[in-house]
Amino acid sequence: MNRALTVLEVLVVIAVIAMVAAMVLPMRYVPDKTPSTACLSHLKQIDLGFLLYAEDNAGKFPMQVSITNGGTMEFLNRNHNQTFPHYKKIFQYFRYTEVLRCPADKSRRTAATYQALTDTNLSYFLNADVSTNHPAESILVGDRNLQANGQPVSAGLFTLTTNLDMSWTRELHHDFGCLGFADGHAESSKKTNLNSLVRRQNVASSRLSIP
Repeated sequence: MNRALTVLEVLVVIAVIAMVAAMVLPMRYVPDKTPSTACLSHLKQIDLGFLLYAEDNAGKFPMQVSITNGGTMEFLNRNHNQTFPHYKKIFQYFRYTEVLRCPADKSRRTAATYQALTDTNLSYFLNADVSTNHPAESILVGDRNLQANGQPVSAGLFTLTTNLDMSWTRELHHDFGCLGFADGHAESSKKTNLNSLVRRQNVASSRLSIP
């Protein structure tokens, strides 16, 4: 009996094809003065890891499942938020800890192993409330150098709302940042258009786990 593909299965297939194409197709050389290309590649791999995890776990990401059922939901604690446990759950899908650190992030160090992973080895925030209903618009992960209303966002659980004036600090990519989306694609965002990308998600608020 034939079975139609679910939306999540289609997203996984698209993400895998995009990753394979990026590795095998020849690329025109363009001098890159920033590590943004590598950062975008990292985010695509992270996207794929979370999508594959969801494919294996009834369509849910680890932060949407309780610890008792094999997830990481309880680590989203406002007073004791930790980001690294969510990333540990997807290690089996790419296994390289280098992927979790942006090459431009000089204040973070790559973890030697996944067992040694902590928030100090992460460059990327995670959207705990990401949805696959509109995956191309739903932000899943992104550079941690966010600022809200002109103030840098501190590590911890941050509530992102559409009435905040969001932008990037100069810490990583000099006034722009990189984002990964729930359909597996990644894109760079200038300081001037980050608010439009946040509002494009069409949700009033979402919680970001900032390492």
